[in-house]
Amino acid sequence: MTETPAPLSPPLISPPLISVVIPTRGRPALLGRAIASARAQTGVSFEIVVVDDGDGEGLEVIAGLGSADVRGLSSARQGQVAARRLGVKAAAGALIAFLDDDDWWADADHLAGLVAARGPSPALAYASGAVVVEDATLRVVETMPFVAAATAETLARDNTLIVSAILYDRALHDDLGEFDLSLPHYWDWDWYLRVARAGIPLRPSTGSAARISARHGSVSSDAHIGARRADLDRLALKHGLGHIPLRNHESIARDRLAAAESIVAPDACD
Repeated sequence: MTETPAPLSPPLISPPLISVVIPTRGRPALLGRAIASARAQTGVSFEIVVVDDGDGEGLEVIAGLGSADVRGLSSARQGQVAARRLGVKAAAGALIAFLDDDDWWADADHLAGLVAARGPSPALAYASGAVVVEDATLRVVETMPFVAAATAETLARDNTLIVSAILYDRALHDDLGEFDLSLPHYWDWDWYLRVARAGIPLRPSTGSAARISARHGSVSSDAHIGARRADLDRLALKHGLGHIPLRNHESIARDRLAAAESIVAPDACD
């Protein structure tokens, strides 16, 4: 009697490697916090690529770690967009996640949640988080929730995604090109628009681990308001968006809180 052969087991598929790209310039203490939150991630395979766009302080932080899972590169003060482009080019992973050097992830399952949200096919996955107002000593002064959400239509009006809470397929650059060097403050918004208009899905994660540091002097602060306005006008012209009010993540979070309080206020007076 001929025995029926046992069914073949499905082939084991290794989860894709994630390359966490962290651009940095002159903020070694903040960089250490960001790297620690990235190294704490669980349930996924990842590498960390730090691109030092300053005078080498970031590379010194990496040398002090002595860890093989963190690599350091230098972009020689070419700017944050060039640093991110270099990090993507050097990435060994099929998936890219960014973490700004002054931001951090509060939960160890942040990356795993983004991978789950991405699903089985190319997409840009995103998560929510919170804006954390810090003083010069990094003391937390205020924390405001920031719920990320975006479609191709909403991105034509505002950027409500967090760059430190996105994950996408590195192969998207093959068709869509690199980040736009002419938009140093809004390269991310430009990228989201290009991805969405190419028909790539934008998929939300249930996570809210991203912490966005709001401090005087940060790239999105009022200290750079003139350069940001000029950049935003260039972005609007490139994508035919018309005039867009100048906002940042902190102002968006405050507007949302004010709107929520205006809805609750009448009941409080009953």
